[in-house]
Amino acid sequence: MSLLTFAESIRAISYFILIISSGFYLRHLVKTKKQSKLSSFELIMYITINFAYVLFAISLLISVYIL
Repeated sequence: MSLLTFAESIRAISYFILIISSGFYLRHLVKTKKQSKLSSFELIMYITINFAYVLFAISLLISVYIL
């Protein structure tokens, strides 16, 4: 196993962890939004996570269909 393969594996694991954890935090923000108004920080995080998911989906589609 080369060092490059090991680094790519670690990167893939970190992407997976980031996607899962941001999904749980987004779910928490949606619950909070239903119960009360979000604070300015929570609103920024809500928008940022949604935007990141859209960018991730676009990059995934590009990598699957074009490359």
